Amino acid sequence: MAQRTGVLLMAFGGPDSLESVGPFMARFMGCDPSPEAVAAARRKYAAIGGASPLPAVAAEVAAALEAHLVRRGHDVVVRAGMRYWEPSISSALRELREQGAARVVTASLSAFESRVTCEAFRSCALEAADGLEINDVREAPALHRARQYRDFFGYACAHALEHMNAERPLVVMTAHSLPVSDLVEDDPYPAGLREVADAVAAIAGLAEGAEFDGDERLPGIAAFGSPGGVAPWLLAYQSKGARPGAWLGPDLAEVTDAAAAADFNGLVVVPIGFAVDHMETLWDLDIEAAGHAGEAGIEFLRTAVPNTDDDFIEALVWAVEPLL
Repeated sequence: MAQRTGVLLMAFGGPDSLESVGPFMARFMGCDPSPEAVAAARRKYAAIGGASPLPAVAAEVAAALEAHLVRRGHDVVVRAGMRYWEPSISSALRELREQGAARVVTASLSAFESRVTCEAFRSCALEAADGLEINDVREAPALHRARQYRDFFGYACAHALEHMNAERPLVVMTAHSLPVSDLVEDDPYPAGLREVADAVAAIAGLAEGAEFDGDERLPGIAAFGSPGGVAPWLLAYQSKGARPGAWLGPDLAEVTDAAAAADFNGLVVVPIGFAVDHMETLWDLDIEAAGHAGEAGIEFLRTAVPNTDDDFIEALVWAVEPLL
């Protein structure tokens, strides 16, 4: 008799109210944050609606994926679990077990692989499964490999370019920066981002990407992309933390300044590194980066991220269905 399968969607999480900002930060940091740090974070969350949308959107994605898989004939139950907030990965696994799931397929809503972050999710899920009589835990491939994920951003980029007023726009595809010291040898994160950026560019009708440094069309910037073609584009990083040391770059703010100096008058930001909206898109891009571009006299347009879009659900189906 076939066993019922559970699907666990994993994400970092985020506070679901202003009151939970401090406790969320304490879990994430592993220590109590200063009152000043909590107050600063609360101001940002208040500006984007009073909470992170990530937990709620993840729950909607889980429900949509479950409905889709059930329609395809699978006896499956899907739940979302947060690494640093509720519902936690352990509580989501308990619920899957209570719903009769004897085996589990895990999928990360962080669409790109990094050995440090992937190992954290993997360890958390395996530890939580221990003792729940869930002995078969299978890990789905990273979502950035799905054609549907690339299609979403490729068409979004093309649509944004069609609706931008600026005559000389620069397309900047962004992802979360990481400390260089966290990237072990041959870490897949930068290579995966370059691969997807190139695919998105191709879908949007832009030139093929390559490493460039010191190009006169974008002086001072070393990046992957194409400074020529119908619309110049590059891969940049955002949301760099406060930890000392080198971080992946170029930073979006540096690119914005270089673009203004090189007489670009528009910025199309395509956040390929983010499957779901949260602080990094709603504050770091829509408020901070957009404000910086405005001060530089540059039109700013940010494409949507998948959230509950059908393309994203199809990408999840591609990832998990072969393991059911």
